[in-house]
Amino acid sequence: MEPYRFDSEPALGAGPQESLAPVPTPAPRRRSRRWLRTTALGLALLSSAAGGGMTGAAVTYHWLNTGRATTLQAQPSATGTTPQTVSAVTAPAATVAGQVYAAVHEAVVQIQALGETPLGMQAYGSGSGVVVDARGLILTNYHVVAEARGISVRFSNGQQREAQLLGYDRGNDLALLRVAPPEGVPVARLGDSDQVQVGETAIAIGSPFGLENSVTQGIISAVKRDWVPEDGRVRRNLIQTDAPINPGNSGGPLLNARGEVIGINTMIESPVRGSVGVGFAIPINTAKRLLPQLEAGARLEPVWLGIAGQPLDATIARDQGLSISEGVLITEVVPGSPAAAAGLRGGQGQNERVPRGGDVITAVNGMPVRNLSELADALTGHNPGDQITLTIVRDGRQQQVSVTLQAWPQQMG
Repeated sequence: MEPYRFDSEPALGAGPQESLAPVPTPAPRRRSRRWLRTTALGLALLSSAAGGGMTGAAVTYHWLNTGRATTLQAQPSATGTTPQTVSAVTAPAATVAGQVYAAVHEAVVQIQALGETPLGMQAYGSGSGVVVDARGLILTNYHVVAEARGISVRFSNGQQREAQLLGYDRGNDLALLRVAPPEGVPVARLGDSDQVQVGETAIAIGSPFGLENSVTQGIISAVKRDWVPEDGRVRRNLIQTDAPINPGNSGGPLLNARGEVIGINTMIESPVRGSVGVGFAIPINTAKRLLPQLEAGARLEPVWLGIAGQPLDATIARDQGLSISEGVLITEVVPGSPAAAAGLRGGQGQNERVPRGGDVITAVNGMPVRNLSELADALTGHNPGDQITLTIVRDGRQQQVSVTLQAWPQQMG
């Protein structure tokens, strides 16, 4: 089944288009994200987060773009500005989700990506975002605003502002916007995602299907989740939740029962166009680490090695007559990739469970790698253009191969 981005469609219930900032852009295009389905490594290793995982053959992944007052004390902003206290002014809420919503929803915004279409300026994508700094800094997903020539932000009081894209990290699917916020807009409190535990309450606020300020509740289903969607680009260290998140929730906050942002919702795995209880969020600690770079204008790209691989074990090694039993067996090399340019070899025999004869990667820059996660870890922090040295075993002999990493191709996701 072909995966697709939910945020590439006009938002429902987004209000009149004439109020949006008239900034031109090329008409967006729908891109295929299907690629090699080797469940071991996929084809990309990210500069800032990478790992391994598996997906079901019939399942696709989807971007998610589209009383007494309860008071939570906001933390100092990530950039040092003291934020306003996040405070609810509504009637008492009887549930945890209601209390969190009352305290935080005014810090959650709807985001529309604008572009030129045959009908003129239109909003072609819709997502969510969260205010993280009193100076008008808003955190969202990169894929919500990718390729946009104009960005419109709608606050919970109905006011709209034109936003500027400051920086992004495509590998982690994060982007930082800046607006001139309306008076009194609160700043969300950022939590500590390293402390998140499986089974904790999880609350999502956002604009699913363009329905702004919607709240849903579930639990944390898993932490440090490694996952490879069908585009082959590995995601690592994600928070998994069963809180219903849908198209339009992209970029919105995942919160704990204290009203702290613990993650930024990014995508779901689902055979239908909607939530089936498997959603993923980027840990907020990842975002906090990147905020200074994004505010300074960084444009961070995931690096691409261009292989499909299989963790080597004793059974595979014996079956293929290999003298080693640990490492990453290359099953396929993508034409035109950095791996292909370096002369790395994939396996032969596509009808076999594990193609035979591929190179085995055993180290990166002298750091041993025994499996796919360790190979991904070894590339963490590298940028496009960096040169790395792979230690491989080919035809029973060990040798060194230099590879110049490239940015992950835009058309592949």
